Amino acid sequence: MEPDPAMRAQLAAATPGLTALAGGAESVPLPDEVADAVVVGQAYHWFDRELAHIEIARVLRPGGTFAPIWNMRDDRVDWVAELGRIAHLGDNAGNVIERYTDFGPAFEPIELGEFYHHTTLTPDDIVAMLHTRSYWLTAPAERRATIDQELRELLATHPELAGRETVELPYRTMVLRARRR
Repeated sequence: MEPDPAMRAQLAAATPGLTALAGGAESVPLPDEVADAVVVGQAYHWFDRELAHIEIARVLRPGGTFAPIWNMRDDRVDWVAELGRIAHLGDNAGNVIERYTDFGPAFEPIELGEFYHHTTLTPDDIVAMLHTRSYWLTAPAERRATIDQELRELLATHPELAGRETVELPYRTMVLRARRR
C-alpha cells in the first residue's frame, strides 16, 4: 500500500503479480481482520499515530503483528558519526527506542529487535547517497558545497577511509513489534 501515485507505480513495477493499493496508515483499503502482519519501512514517523493504530488494529487478525522498521547508519562508528555531523543527518536509533513506547490499547507491549549489517560502497557512492537526502537537496548551494567539501575531506583523511577503494557502511536496523490483543 502506498499513498503517492508515482511511488505506487514504482511499487507495482517492482512487484509483478502483486497489487499496489492506494491508501495510507490512517485509511487502509482492506476489510476488518484480514492481515497477519502490517510492516512499515521508514515511514512510521509520518503517521498520525492515534488514527493509524486504530486502523492497523482493525485490519489485523487477533494475534497479528504490527512492526515498524528503521534502517539507520550505525553512528556508534567514529567515521559514520562524523558523516552524520557533516551532513546533519542525526541519530535516529535512540529516538526510536525512546520515542515509540506504545501502540495503543489494541496492542500488547512493544518488543524491540536490533540487527546489524553493512553495505559496501565506493567513496563516490557515499557522496551520491548523501545527494539523495532531503537535507542536502533542500540546502542552499553554498551549504551543499560545504557539505561536499567536508565529506570529501573525511573520505580522504579519516584513518578508516583514506586510500580505500571501497568502504563498509555499517547499519543498524531497529524493529518494533507488537501483537494485536
